[in-house]
Amino acid sequence: IIRLSEKAQVILFGEEHNDSLAHALQSQLYKNLINQRRNVILSMEMFERDVQLVLDEYLAGLISESSLIKEGRTWTNYADYAPLVNLAKKNNRRVLAANVPGRYASMVSRKGIGTLKFLDKKASSYFTYFELPGENDRYHKKFNAAMGGHGHSMGPSVFHAQLLRDATMAESIVNAWKKNRDSLILHLTGRFHTDEDLGTVSELKKRKKKLRILTISCFPAMDFETPDWSAYENLADIIILTDPKSRKTY
Repeated sequence: IIRLSEKAQVILFGEEHNDSLAHALQSQLYKNLINQRRNVILSMEMFERDVQLVLDEYLAGLISESSLIKEGRTWTNYADYAPLVNLAKKNNRRVLAANVPGRYASMVSRKGIGTLKFLDKKASSYFTYFELPGENDRYHKKFNAAMGGHGHSMGPSVFHAQLLRDATMAESIVNAWKKNRDSLILHLTGRFHTDEDLGTVSELKKRKKKLRILTISCFPAMDFETPDWSAYENLADIIILTDPKSRKTY
C-alpha cells in the first residue's frame, strides 16, 4: 500500500466501523505514511465539521481527551480511532473533521433537501450542495438494496441525506488538498461511501477530475479462508479481507 500510495494524492480507506482489525491496519498505515511522506493529513468521517475547533484544540494540547470525547461528539468506539488521532497529535499533523453535522443529515432525511436553504448563513460552512442523481442512478439502486427494499418506501430524502454526507466529505478533502497541494490525505470512512467508486469517490471526481485517488475496501469476509476474489475485485483498488472470528464486537 505504501508503494502504491507514492503517486496518490488521496487515499480513501473504506472500513466496516466495528472491524477492530481494520482500525489496527489504519493505525499502522498512517504511521508508515508519516514516516514516508513529508505531509500527511488525516481526514475522518468520524468527526463532523462543526467540531473542527474542538479537535484542533485537542491536537494543540489545549484540552483534555475527555473534553474531546464529550464536546467533539466522538463515536462510541472512539477508542479504535484514538491511536490515529494521538499519532497526529504527537507528530503535529492536521486532522480533518470532514463530515456534515448529523443534525443536518437527519433534517434532510426527515424533511427533504430543500430545508438546507432555511439554515442560517453561518451554517453554510458545515455542508455543501450536490447534484441530484438521475432516476437510474447506480448508487441509488445500491442504497435501496442495502436498505432491504425500504429505501423506496421511505422516499428519496433518506438517500439525499447519504449524498449530503458524501458531498460534504468530498468537499472537505478537496478544500484541504487545495490548501496543501504537496500533501497526502488519508480519509477514513465507512466503505459504503467509497466501494465501487461511488459515493464520496464519485463526488471527489466531480470536484477535482484529475485528483489521483487510491481506494481501499477492508471488511470481514465469511469466505476468509478461501475467498472468492471475483466477487470483490470491483470494490476498490486494494481489497483487504479480515477474519470475522477475530474482530471485536460492540
